Amino acid sequence: MFVYRRANISDVGRITEFNCRLAQETEGKQLDPATVTRGVSQGLLLAPEVLYFVAEKEGVVVGQVMLTREWSDWRDGWMLWIQSVYVDAEWRGLGVFGKLFSFAVESAASEGHVVNVRLYVEHANEAAKAVYGKLGFRNVGYEVMEMPYQR
Repeated sequence: MFVYRRANISDVGRITEFNCRLAQETEGKQLDPATVTRGVSQGLLLAPEVLYFVAEKEGVVVGQVMLTREWSDWRDGWMLWIQSVYVDAEWRGLGVFGKLFSFAVESAASEGHVVNVRLYVEHANEAAKAVYGKLGFRNVGYEVMEMPYQR
């Protein structure tokens, strides 16, 4: 039986590990674990704008998702962004993410008026697109653009 819950400070190490695996598996990127650890630790302090959720099996975290909030003045409500999605390879294909996703969105919605849920996905990540499509996500025609910011 899986347990779905909000993450806490004791989960930082596992979330860091999963984020590093995620970057390597999906984008071939090697992340600096110290930077990711700081980022996850800070994120946990930013609730409800940043919320981490985990799936556990027998006390071991086997999956994660992070939700961030963005205010939409056009919609007069919060848009939730799904990020840092990862399920350990051993537990994929068992519905862990779908249940974790539902638990996370329902929990975040209890924090305020949610009007939609969004995510970004790598163009070539067909497996992720298939999973998200089964959950009801559709391409709505936006492209993500990014500009590095230097202090």
